[in-house]
Amino acid sequence: MKNYFYHRSNQKIAALVFALTAALDLQAAGVSSDAGDYQALPGGTNLAVAYYQHTEADKAYANGDKVADDLDLSIDLGILRYVRFIEVGDWIVDPQFLLPFAKQKMNGADDISGVGDLIVGGIAWPLHDAEKGRYFGFGGFLTVPTGSNETKGFAISNDRYQYNVQAGYYHALTDKFALEGVGQFELYSEQKYTNIEKEVFFQTDFSALYKVTDKSNLAVTWRHTDGGKEKVNGVTERGSDRKDTFVVSASTNIKPNLQLLLQWRQDVNVENGLEISGLQSRLLYAF
Repeated sequence: MKNYFYHRSNQKIAALVFALTAALDLQAAGVSSDAGDYQALPGGTNLAVAYYQHTEADKAYANGDKVADDLDLSIDLGILRYVRFIEVGDWIVDPQFLLPFAKQKMNGADDISGVGDLIVGGIAWPLHDAEKGRYFGFGGFLTVPTGSNETKGFAISNDRYQYNVQAGYYHALTDKFALEGVGQFELYSEQKYTNIEKEVFFQTDFSALYKVTDKSNLAVTWRHTDGGKEKVNGVTERGSDRKDTFVVSASTNIKPNLQLLLQWRQDVNVENGLEISGLQSRLLYAF
């Protein structure tokens, strides 16, 4: 926001594709933060945000072994997001909602398109020192299984409730250079149609941000994810989604209240799940 600024082998592959949400939902559905998101904006600020992301995956891994090399899976994803910053005593909070929609393609399968699961939640900042550039916030998000095509392995319709809890700290070292760290975990209800139980999922993000000009910023993010093992009747069907991801971000203010952000991401060190690469854009309007 701020910066104003995933004959047994086939079963494994199917499970990985069905579980693409584990690899995409945090980042693509907007629960993951972009670099700089933990800078709170002043109370009374509203944000209307639109995301577009093109993501591809050919390789899938299970227990560190490659089990597919030609999935030819792609997703074109859009997200609509509304955020309002409110002063509550000495704190700032930002209630918000996100609604994703997407078109999904995979080699040998029918195309799927539709609306994803609704996400509601927000962050609260007990520390928001704009003068020193120091911010600490924590909060949570609830994903409600309202999406379409939930029984077809649609990446943004997970057919379960998801409970995300996160906290982050932003620290400006100089007028131009800042560091940010965000940690989060996610809990899941059982999937209704598959009876799949999913264990807790963890993610950490560390970002370095550089202010190029008063209007433009660059950032590099290292992300580590782990957890999310899936079981049916106590039998493990898919291991933890353990991987690292590198993200490069560039943003510029087209107008004082209109910002364009471009991102590139690449997964590395994938132990389980899909190796994903992709581009994302974000248009943010503040009012």
